Amino acid sequence: MNRIVLAILGSAAAVSANAYDRIPQESGFSGFAFIGAGSTERETNMIATVGGTEVADERIDSLTQSPDSERYGKLLLDFGLSYTFADSRTQIFGGTELEDFLTQDSTFGLGVRQGIGDAGNLRASFIASTPMETWEDPYLVGADREETDVKSGGMRLGWEHIFGSGLELTYTKRSVELDDELSGTALGLTAAQRDLLDREGDLKELKVSYFWQAAPGHVLTPSFSQIDHDLDGDAMAMDGYQAELNYAYTGMQDWEFVVNLLAGKLESDDDNPIYGKSQDLDRMGLSFAATYKEPFGLQDWRARAAISYGEEDSNIDFYDTKITSLNLGMLYTF
Repeated sequence: MNRIVLAILGSAAAVSANAYDRIPQESGFSGFAFIGAGSTERETNMIATVGGTEVADERIDSLTQSPDSERYGKLLLDFGLSYTFADSRTQIFGGTELEDFLTQDSTFGLGVRQGIGDAGNLRASFIASTPMETWEDPYLVGADREETDVKSGGMRLGWEHIFGSGLELTYTKRSVELDDELSGTALGLTAAQRDLLDREGDLKELKVSYFWQAAPGHVLTPSFSQIDHDLDGDAMAMDGYQAELNYAYTGMQDWEFVVNLLAGKLESDDDNPIYGKSQDLDRMGLSFAATYKEPFGLQDWRARAAISYGEEDSNIDFYDTKITSLNLGMLYTF
């Protein structure tokens, strides 16, 4: 689940025009747990499995066409747990986060949050991505491609609730490693050309967000991110930006609604040796979530349904990506 959505739905009463403080005033445990199921339709040539679920065809017939679609179901399990030391304004936290609903990239994080008086809160955590596989050589045509594990981990630093406002800065850096990186081998490319297709390296993002309660029950969260995919292969390395707008309505007795809009653009550093041009990528996405409070009289529970659509439109059709998902589940907060 998106961490902004969880923050708003789990702590709506704490959001105001002048303050957004994630550290409770009392010592003790707090957190959430979400369990549900989802149905997803995805088009991708670059991802093989997510969380053990196959999300793409093993065999492709062309390097110039957009990928075929694959439909699959999945079990959803997300959680967050924190303990607050109110006297020292210190909080230890851990849990899962959905980084990006376009890529369905989830991470597990473990860290500490420290209040620094009127200046706000500082946050530091270690993060690791959930299991994912890609293809050893995505460009193998007419035969079954072999999967290989993707390992990703790093750190996240943040400054929250800056000087009593809703302003927040977050910097994330993750390193990506593949067990076997063989891109371009099946095409007989030279070693120098294969190096241009190397997908290992660092993913960096600097994000600025602002939580704003425009009116009672109406919360807007615009954000802007500077993105740097500093990968070893210059043709795969990309940089650019992404803008998001999150709107939450929490003014009804029984219902809460959240809408999220996303748009961005990335450009690669060098020409792709297969296609003879550099890659430009436009990203867009839309999601909508509806939450019903205390279904069947269950205190502290919420029933939640969410639908999302996103796409990455590349000037090289092979790298196009689309995803549509519908998720249903139950959210418990404490």
